[in-house]
Amino acid sequence: MDELCIQSSFAMDFSNKIGNDNTPLSDEVLEVLESQFNKVKTLHSTDLEIIAAELGVRDCDVKMWYTNRLAAWRRSQGLSDCFGQL
Repeated sequence: MDELCIQSSFAMDFSNKIGNDNTPLSDEVLEVLESQFNKVKTLHSTDLEIIAAELGVRDCDVKMWYTNRLAAWRRSQGLSDCFGQL
């Protein structure tokens, strides 16, 4: 896995900067990701890779955005940040 894709802490702000190199995601990409998230809360890794390829961004950026977004959604629902934990 690309070392630039690894981020040890999850930021609360998942707006437009992802990964260690702070690669900005465009408003269009964010809109597509948010729309997809509203349809399906958890995606298979293959689906994440397909979305990344279609959007022209790194799959690790999509995965990180989705992970952060899911954690924020779970908190808003009164659940643990981490899936599978109470």
